[in-house]
Order: sequence, then structure tokens, then C-alpha cells
Amino acid sequence: MLTTRHRITVSAIAALAAGGGLLAHGVIDDSAARTTGGGFLLSCALLLLVLQAVRTWVTDTSAEQARLAEATRAADAERERYTAGCYTLDGERQRIRRDATRAAARAQAALTAEMERLRAEADAERFDLQIETFQTAYRLIKNGLGEAPPADAGGHQIIPFPTQHPAEPERSRGRP
Repeated sequence: MLTTRHRITVSAIAALAAGGGLLAHGVIDDSAARTTGGGFLLSCALLLLVLQAVRTWVTDTSAEQARLAEATRAADAERERYTAGCYTLDGERQRIRRDATRAAARAQAALTAEMERLRAEADAERFDLQIETFQTAYRLIKNGLGEAPPADAGGHQIIPFPTQHPAEPERSRGRP
């Protein structure tokens, strides 16, 4: 099927052939009307071909389409690289989160173990100190250096107040 552009080109070529033949026939017969008609037909056909060429030159977008296709391919490739980078980054973030969670769990376990060890050590030291304190108190009481708490204290130690000395009378200032 012929497009409009092809139909115009075929018509212009046919007009060229007809105009050239008419012009030649008019020159041979010495007919001014045929020569003029052939010249005009030839001029119109040539003008039609020139206008078709100009139209094709103006409306031909194949170079622009090629550049657009190349730009589209480049944009697609860039988008694919970006998407791959996003997936890689997401994977790396997940790995870092997993590592951080594991490290936090290990640190918590180590902290708990250290707290238990320190608590056991402190309990052992406190127990040893209590034993030593009771032994020292027992020896002091046995040797008579300490007093046993009074029976009415109910297991509580009563701290006695120091003996008070009588207060000296105040001297007045400036007057004897």
C-alpha cells in the first residue's frame, strides 16, 4: 500500500514525464501553447518534488528517535543500577541490624554473667565479713572487752549518750 508521500512522488514523476514530453512536442511542432503548458507542468512537478523533499527533511525525526531510544536505554540502565543498589543497600542494612542484634544479645549475656559473678563475689565477701565480725565480737565479749547487749533491747543495740559535764557559767564581757 502506498503512503501519501509515495503517491505524491509517483504523481510528480508522472507529471515530469508528461511535462517533458509536452515541452518537447511543443518545441518540435513550434506550438507556443504546448511549450508553455509543458514548461508549467514540468515546473509544477519539479516544485512538487522539491516541496516533498523539504517536507521529508523537516519532518524526518529518525535521528531524534534514535537519540531518544538511546537516552531511554541509558535511563533504563541507570534505573536498573539504582534498583540493584537499593536492593544491595537494603540487604546490607538487614545484615548490619542482624549483627547489631546479635552483638547486643552477646553483650547482654556477658553483662548478666558479670553481674552474677560480681553479686556472688560480693555475697561471699559479705558472708566472710559477717563471720569475721561475729568472731571478733565473740572474742571481745569472751575476753571481757565488750559488753553484751542488754536483754531488754530486743536484739537491738542501744548506744549510750556520753556523760555530760556541768556547764561552766558564762562570763560577762567587759565587766569583772
